[in-house]
Amino acid sequence: MCVPLDEFKMLAGPKDYHELRLYVAGATPRSLRAVQNIKRICDAELPNHYHLEVVDVYKEPGRLAEDQVVAIPTLIKFAPGEVKRLIGDLSQEAQVRKGLGLIAA
Repeated sequence: MCVPLDEFKMLAGPKDYHELRLYVAGATPRSLRAVQNIKRICDAELPNHYHLEVVDVYKEPGRLAEDQVVAIPTLIKFAPGEVKRLIGDLSQEAQVRKGLGLIAA
């Protein structure tokens, strides 16, 4: 089920949700792995407490400059805490969990 971001924030609470944006390049194997990996990790660790926006740079190339993305796939964590970027197919689960602030640094 997909809910608008504003409604999601109200349901999850201001400090409880993770706001994520994943930049991918179409349906390439690496991009598909990145989507699958981040969804699997978030569904296990943050059920109902995350919002993931997937941006296909083939369909929305102007968005790359908006977030200063130089590599694909790139995951950007906007909240909670400081903005962080993770590059690659997100298959190194421990690194992803650390980047999302789910385990101590």
